[in-house]
This record gives sequence, structure tokens and C-alpha cells, in this order.
Amino acid sequence: MARGGCRIKKPGRDAWPVIAGLIALIFVGTLLGGGSQARSAMAPAGSTYSRSPDGLSAIYAVFADQRAALRWKLPLDRLDDDVDRLVIWNVEGLRPEEVEALERWVARGHAALVGGDLTNPPAPWPGTIDPGVPGSARPAAAHPATAGIREVSVGGAHFRGGSADQLVHLKDAGGRPVLVSWRVGEGRLFWSADTAWLSNARIGEAQNLELALQTLMPRGGGQVAFDEYHHGYTSPTHWWQLLRESLRAFALLMAAALTLFFWSFGVRFGSPLPAPVRPPRAAVEYVHSMSQLYRRAGAGEVVLRALYRSLRAHLGRLTGGVADLSHAEIARRAAPRCGAAEAEIERLLNRTADSNLKPSEAELIALARDVENLQRRIDHAGHRDR
Repeated sequence: MARGGCRIKKPGRDAWPVIAGLIALIFVGTLLGGGSQARSAMAPAGSTYSRSPDGLSAIYAVFADQRAALRWKLPLDRLDDDVDRLVIWNVEGLRPEEVEALERWVARGHAALVGGDLTNPPAPWPGTIDPGVPGSARPAAAHPATAGIREVSVGGAHFRGGSADQLVHLKDAGGRPVLVSWRVGEGRLFWSADTAWLSNARIGEAQNLELALQTLMPRGGGQVAFDEYHHGYTSPTHWWQLLRESLRAFALLMAAALTLFFWSFGVRFGSPLPAPVRPPRAAVEYVHSMSQLYRRAGAGEVVLRALYRSLRAHLGRLTGGVADLSHAEIARRAAPRCGAAEAEIERLLNRTADSNLKPSEAELIALARDVENLQRRIDHAGHRDR
């Protein structure tokens, strides 16, 4: 639409079905794309959501059947005594302050099983982990965690060395440590160099499941927590996180679509039109309004006083002051200057000064006309003198 050099762009009616169809398509797509199947396909290795060979969905299902499993989606400093065992299969993501928080929790009498390689681990955490050939591992010392275990199927990763503070539970065929633990306060921390033995691919091989149950099954009906916080899954702490990932994406896309929609309605090309300027009211319109007001109010004496003050002001400017002079004296002084008759000037002064006079409308108009003519002659005389 064009008006005064300013074009405003608006979407046509044909755009509405397209916009509605686009919104519906986005909504359906995000709903179908954000279910548990999509989450399991996108979950990283070591996550209980992952059903891939390196995921932990199988062992989680075993403990879930016993009502002893939960997914931990908060920072490690939020661990409390409701959790008895903790599994962290993404130990490479731990920061130094998280390691300290984990040790404080374990020291209160809990147990943790961690797997993977940790960069710059603190003592007495083991050092470098080396890869190896998949094979088997056997118990290295008697311990309740490995009681009755003869062989475990592993992926080959092992620790390069150990320390006197660590208890070695499993060794591979080459005699290298695979699973170690050490006491932390009143609890125990297990660390597995190999992360394959607990995965979906190997949990059913050899005695892997028995080892997992003996290591992790809480005594007295406690809970086993599987860390998902370091896999990118966090518990909601505000209303935005209550939405599923797909609905969050839909909300963002909807916000973008609405922004584009309102922008398309309000976009303007060219400078805006200035506000129209109303013409000033004419003086004759004001005079007409005031005359009608005086007429309805019957205020003829007000008009007479106004005419008298105006006439005396004009005569005063012409003669140099008329404050204490009589009407006759004013007329005598003003007549030679303006060329009007003394009798006429005195008559007009007397008529306009008479408050008892009740002139008709015609008489008042004639009197005002005579005063105006006299004032015009007085003004001309003043200009001529200057």
C-alpha cells in the first residue's frame, strides 16, 4: 500500500494458509522427533538412555526391575544419603571440584563405581590407562565384590601401574590391573580402566552381570544412581527445563515465526508520514463565537464597556493621556488631530460610557461600527504624525 511516498508492506490473504501449515508442520515434526527413541539414538556412550553396544541401558534395566535404580541429573555436590551407590561412566568429564565433592560423599559410607580415563587425576587415583586387546580378566584378590567370580569379559583397557593404597580386584591376561578400589573415609571408590564390561554389548558375557550386582547392589534396599549429568541430561531447575527438548525447539521456532510474522506486518519502507498540521483558527471565527456567547447571555453592557475602554485608549495615545479629562475636553483635543467633529467624538464617548443604556442589537452594531470608524481615523492620524 502506498500513501504520500510511504509504502507499507503487508502479507496477502494467501499467506495465512502457508503460515498456519508451517506452524503445524513444525509442531508435528518436533513432537515426533523428541521421543525416547530419538533420545536413545542421540545418547552418548555410557548413558543409561543409550541402547547402542556401548550404552548402559541393559544394566540400568536390571536394577530398575528391582526398584533400586535412578538417573542422577544434578551436580555431584547435590548427592545425599538417599543414594547408596553411584555409577559414573564418563569420568573424563569430572572437574577437580567435582572429584572433591564425590570423595566427600563416598567418605560418608557410600560406594562409587567410575569408569574411564581421568586427566591429571589426584592421588590415590590411578594414572594413565592404556588400551589393549579384548579378552578376559580374573580376580586378583579375595574380596566380597569378586566373591565367586572366575572370569569377566573385558574390552582390553588396563591401568599402566598402581599404588599401595589401591586394592586390585581384576587383572587381565597380562597381569595388568583392570578394576581397582581404595577406601575413602567410611566408603569405597571403585575405578575400572575398562568401560566395556558393563556395556550392553558385554553385560551378558561371562560373569559380568554377577560382578555388577555384587559391586553395586545396595544393602538394606538403597538406591543405585547412574550419572547422566555428565552426559548432558540435567534435572529441571526452572519452568523452561520442564519442557522436553523437542518442545523447547518448538517454542523457539514459534517465537521466531511470530517475530517474523509481526515484522512482516509492521515493516515500513520509506520515511513515515508527518502528522497533519491543523490550520490555526481564524480571528473572525473567535469574534463570531464570542458575539454569539454575548448575545445569548444578553450582555450588551459588557460590549459597551469594551468599546468605551478601547476608544479611550486610542484617544489617549493620540492626545498624550486622557485619564483626568472630561469627554468634552477629550473631544476638543482629539478633533483637530484626527479630523473628526468634536460633537461626534463626545457623542460616542457618552454613549459607550452610559451603563444605563440598553441598546438593541441593531443599535449596538451601529454604535460599534461608528467606534471602529473613529478608531481607524485616530490610527491614521497617529501614523501621519510619525
